[in-house]
Amino acid sequence: MNIFLAFVKTLMVLGAVLCIGVLFFSYLKYLKRTRYPNWKFPDYVSVGYAEYLYNKYIKRSIK
Repeated sequence: MNIFLAFVKTLMVLGAVLCIGVLFFSYLKYLKRTRYPNWKFPDYVSVGYAEYLYNKYIKRSIK
C-alpha cells in the first residue's frame, strides 16, 4: 500500500507542477500579446558570426 501512495503522491506533484507551468506560460503569452505585440525573436544567425564560429571551432578541429 505504501508503494501505491508514493505513486499517487508523485503523480499529484507532477500534475501540480504541470498546472503551474501552464499558468506561467499562459501569463507570458498574455504579456506578449498585450505589451509586446510586434516583438519577434531573431531566428537567424548573421553570416559573419557563423563564419567566426566555424573558424574558431570546426576548422580547428578538422586539422
